[in-house]
Amino acid sequence: MEKKFNAIIIGATGAVGRELVDYLLKSNKYGKIVVFVRRIIDRWVNLKEEEKKILKIIKIDNLDFLGGTKEEILNKLGNEDIQFDVVFNVLGSRVKMGDEEFRKVDFTYVVNSAEMCVKLNIPHFSHCSAMGADKNSWFLYNRVKGEAEEEEMKKNIKYISIFRPGGIVERDNDDRFIEKLMKFIPFLSRISSKDLACAMFNDDLNYQISEKKEEKKIKLNNDEILKIVEKSKNIENKK
Repeated sequence: MEKKFNAIIIGATGAVGRELVDYLLKSNKYGKIVVFVRRIIDRWVNLKEEEKKILKIIKIDNLDFLGGTKEEILNKLGNEDIQFDVVFNVLGSRVKMGDEEFRKVDFTYVVNSAEMCVKLNIPHFSHCSAMGADKNSWFLYNRVKGEAEEEEMKKNIKYISIFRPGGIVERDNDDRFIEKLMKFIPFLSRISSKDLACAMFNDDLNYQISEKKEEKKIKLNNDEILKIVEKSKNIENKK
């Protein structure tokens, strides 16, 4: 029987997260998808029966448990006997929410979700960061993103892939004026939330099905992310 891969998604209700859930549900390669959320979004209400069996939605007020022990994390997962293959972190807060809240979401929860991979022996950590992430930046947003990247790269995880997209446009859950404006400025780096999710999905799938799983830690810029999307679409068109 063909092995099915199991995934945990942190940030599944966000623009990229919900698209990522869709990709995983449509693939016959994944067996269990676990998401931690504060609310259930409409697109998960009328799932097909086979999709309901795959998607496990765990409602939770916050993600503080990510910093807990292995036993505490397993308890939140329902103590099921499942070996997970990947953790996707697609969390993203806004600086306007306050420095403390922004750092909690974009640094603490990111680093702790990477550490969860170590505790549960999960081989792949996939993280959506941001273009311009730099621990030495004067800007809080870029600095926190950069600090998170530095810490997660230190973790003993077989494969770490950090996605550094440009402006994320065509969000299903959010309508941001600046990103709407970006669509009309040709020289700015940008990517749709659906394409970013497509790249993260295919990056993981390619790793999971590879015969030789090399240990590596990579950072992908916007152009490199779009190349993954283009390659995956070309393969799909040839089928």
